[in-house]
Amino acid sequence: MRNEARWGYLLTLPFSLNLLVFFAFPFFFSLYLTFTQWDMFNAPDWIGGRNWSRLIQDASFWYSLRNILLFAAIFVPLQTILALVLAYFLNQSIRGKSFYRMLYFLPVVTPWLAGGTMWGWLLNKTYGMVNYMLTSLSLPPVDWLDSKQWWLPITSVALVNVWKGVGSSMVILLAAIQGVPKDLYEAASLEGANRWSVFWRIVFPLVSPMIFLVLVLSTISAFQAFDVFLVMFDSPNVVPDSKVTPNILIYKDAFLTTKMGYASAMSWALFIVILAVTLVQKRFEKRWVHYE
Repeated sequence: MRNEARWGYLLTLPFSLNLLVFFAFPFFFSLYLTFTQWDMFNAPDWIGGRNWSRLIQDASFWYSLRNILLFAAIFVPLQTILALVLAYFLNQSIRGKSFYRMLYFLPVVTPWLAGGTMWGWLLNKTYGMVNYMLTSLSLPPVDWLDSKQWWLPITSVALVNVWKGVGSSMVILLAAIQGVPKDLYEAASLEGANRWSVFWRIVFPLVSPMIFLVLVLSTISAFQAFDVFLVMFDSPNVVPDSKVTPNILIYKDAFLTTKMGYASAMSWALFIVILAVTLVQKRFEKRWVHYE
């Protein structure tokens, strides 16, 4: 038995070392850094709770939380609903089903640099295709990305992020829908149920655990949004408060001004926000998710 235990420890040693070195140590070291001032070149200097008190008074950080909350409120439900609808219809017997699946998944593998540049052109106030269509309908052009209304650029970026991420959520939900027993579809057909009844009374309850998974993953992804804002707007040094996100502030303080202590405090604050939102989602899980 001891020999088997030794072999067990030996075989799991690479995973254990990976967990300790690349996950556990950075996790607790970053918590320690929140109470220090560190420029990455000299030893950390213990300053107590000054980073946290500065964080509470930092208007830019609260603006970034406001922006990312609006971004998540638009992105998460819209992407989940759209992915569920696409997965349901692409599971039907329609012509060119494989082509449509590939078409909707294509943005997932498109680099943000190419996708963001393309959407930047489309949403440009002067020569963008979207404003061209609006003016063709005798509607005024809209400054999608540089509007003085702070919510409009955030909403535009959230919609672009839906375009980029809906394919991956669709694949997860499509796999769940394909797992629904065909006997249930046949029984519903014999009872004369229409497509809406089949979807709402059979498909939705059975795939609700995967819908909940998509919601949680999308929420975490939304709060960690970084590259989409970086590509759609500008470099971290010149992003105004109306367009900034927590991850851009963290990147700026950590790697451009080497204030690792304050950047760690912002990272932990963002972690607490994500944890709180996830716990709220978990709180309401039993009301609509069916596991049997």
